[in-house]
Amino acid sequence: MSCGTFKRVSKMHFDMRAFFVAAILIFGMVFASQVQAQTQQTQEQTNTAQQSTPAQENQHGTGIVPPGVKLVPAMPAGQTRGVFHFPNAATRTLTNGLRVFVVTDHRQPAVAVRLVLMSAGAIHDPAGTPGIASMTADMLTQGTTTRSAQQFAEAIDFVGGHIDAGAGDDATSASLTVVSRDLDLGMDLLSDAVLHPAFAQEELERQRQQTLSGLRVNYSDPSFLASAVFDRTVYGSSPYGLPGDGTPETVAKITRDDLMKFHHGNYAPNDTLIAFSGDVTPERAFALAEKYFGSWQKKEIPQEEMPAPAPTTGLHFIVIDKPDAVQTQIRVGKLGIRRNNPDYIPLLVTNRIFGGGYNSRLNTEVRIKKGLTYGANSSFDSNRFAGDFVADTFTRTPATAEATKLVVDLIAQMSTGDAKPEELKFAQDYLSGVYPIQSETASQVAGRILAVAEYGLPQDYNDTYQQKILDVTDANVREMAKQYFNAQDLDVVLVGNASQFLPALKTEFPNAQWQEIPYGDLNLLSPDLRQPKAAAPAPTPESLAKGHDVVMAAAQAAGGDALRNVSAVEFTEKGNIYAPQGALAIDVKWQVAYPDKVHATITLPMGEMNQVSDGKSAWVQSPQGTREVSPEAFGEFQRGISLFGGWGFYQQAMAGKVQAQYLGEEEVDGKKAEAVNWLASFGVIKLYFDSATHLLIAAKYKSGTEESDQRWSDFRAVDGRQFPYQSVTYRSGAKFTDATVQDVHVNPTLDPSLFAKPAPPPPASKP
Repeated sequence: MSCGTFKRVSKMHFDMRAFFVAAILIFGMVFASQVQAQTQQTQEQTNTAQQSTPAQENQHGTGIVPPGVKLVPAMPAGQTRGVFHFPNAATRTLTNGLRVFVVTDHRQPAVAVRLVLMSAGAIHDPAGTPGIASMTADMLTQGTTTRSAQQFAEAIDFVGGHIDAGAGDDATSASLTVVSRDLDLGMDLLSDAVLHPAFAQEELERQRQQTLSGLRVNYSDPSFLASAVFDRTVYGSSPYGLPGDGTPETVAKITRDDLMKFHHGNYAPNDTLIAFSGDVTPERAFALAEKYFGSWQKKEIPQEEMPAPAPTTGLHFIVIDKPDAVQTQIRVGKLGIRRNNPDYIPLLVTNRIFGGGYNSRLNTEVRIKKGLTYGANSSFDSNRFAGDFVADTFTRTPATAEATKLVVDLIAQMSTGDAKPEELKFAQDYLSGVYPIQSETASQVAGRILAVAEYGLPQDYNDTYQQKILDVTDANVREMAKQYFNAQDLDVVLVGNASQFLPALKTEFPNAQWQEIPYGDLNLLSPDLRQPKAAAPAPTPESLAKGHDVVMAAAQAAGGDALRNVSAVEFTEKGNIYAPQGALAIDVKWQVAYPDKVHATITLPMGEMNQVSDGKSAWVQSPQGTREVSPEAFGEFQRGISLFGGWGFYQQAMAGKVQAQYLGEEEVDGKKAEAVNWLASFGVIKLYFDSATHLLIAAKYKSGTEESDQRWSDFRAVDGRQFPYQSVTYRSGAKFTDATVQDVHVNPTLDPSLFAKPAPPPPASKP
């Protein structure tokens, strides 16, 4: 499965589209029955009236209301709500401890099978290495000891079935859907995936690349960062606060041995549940469970109670400064409840009133009345050992303080318990009405059956759920609101351009605690959310002198005095960018005017774009318009100009403008290299020079929150100067780009307009 598929699976949050569909269905059924009843009543009255006199009989079909018939202008009273009964499950426990649940439904010739491995969730990741549970689950369907990944996929596709797997916080889930006649084959494949995964190295590398590509996208997304930082803040040192898919650093280090060890130690039948739902009898399901999982050996799994995280005290703001953000992501909340807490259902109803739907208080005030966002919602994410409450929204940067203050104020207002009876009734009608719709498919039924066993809920939980929703009283809502919506103790996470909203925000919350973190310093694994500072040795006169000698030797090897008169260079590359969907072909034309200007014309399969720097700022031009980049990204432009062939760097060195600290000899791609730290104005860059040729062959530096590693090779003479024709860049251990130079031109005539910033569009004229 892709990153985060099973993350926060028990969240009490309803998709807006699902809300509208459910509401329309419920309203439509009630309205249809009312219209039918009223039509029958009217027809009866009409018939009676028409039987009175012949004159009245002649009025039939004229549109004249017959005497004695009264039109009703208002909607009739609602009809009696039918009781929904959740199906009972037949159960059996195999000798190895595997618990089996079966719900039979012959209306459709399909079966859903869901397996829950309760000791294999992300909270069981080895300390300091999040992402192993997720990667293990993702690899289950990528080949077994008897089937390659392709053979496995072809086998299930041939019968039109589907198998997937993924790790959530509490458990790993594996699911099968197949028509009933192919259930035996489906169970063979499902058991093979769960019991005999191959963890083939080539498949691991492919999965690693996909995961890292997804993480690269996520780590540049303010919405993802806000939620990830919120989890880390609320849960503190608890495993629930760690990113379940891992970080670029931890994913890059995962080995096949890590996966095999986790699978061996955490996949056990005596801590696993399996449910069959659909066109299958209990006898057949029990027999299949025994056939395909009965030989699975029982294991001793430590059942340790996870300590509860420490609750928030006071109002605590965590601001992630991302200067290029044009909106601010806002998360406000604190610790909540476990899934099996008796308050779960009354709290679900209470949250539906506050922020659990489109017409909730939160969305009504923040979006509909104030127009500060396109959406605002709240939810209680309840897991096996802990849970949290979060109000979630975003807004334009200038409105950040106003929107944040409004969310906090609404939580405070809710804590008074002033919910109106009509709000309670609407929440109950929706939640009870949508429940049957959310329990229709075989997969939904299997999931609800297993949730009862997984979270230790009462055996009649599913069958009594609807009635318990309807039994929630005004007093229950007041109690929940006062207990769980206290606004005095909240964690508030904001990700955006802090310089534009922080002064106003601090004015609104003068007594709050503040933690401000630059985007480039963010580290989700660190207790203080900051990257640890590199423990590089302090420069000494000797290390600086040695660094100077290494750099000057490289400058001479690359061309020496011939580099001094290079004022511009133009070259083209063909290569690839490695994205989640695979490799994307890319052509780039670079035009560099030393010391600090660059124009790149980039051609991708989906179109063309330009990246430009005039030495003072940088911007990106695309069909969507022109966007100026952040100061941090501008520094990356300047680093790139310096490292094209190393020529810009060498020019600065020969002009006495480079300070380089010698670090010692290391190995790069099997070659001995001299390592130095270039103490540049835009950040420290670690450079590697081939000990034999003295040429620059690698560089390591920070790009956003990721570690980048760039390699150069295939050096060729260009008018007496050495230029690398091959380059590869890695981000957090995964290949990010590769490129081959096609041609190089030294000192071409470059049009100054290449580096001129486009004028902003004129303001729209008023009608």
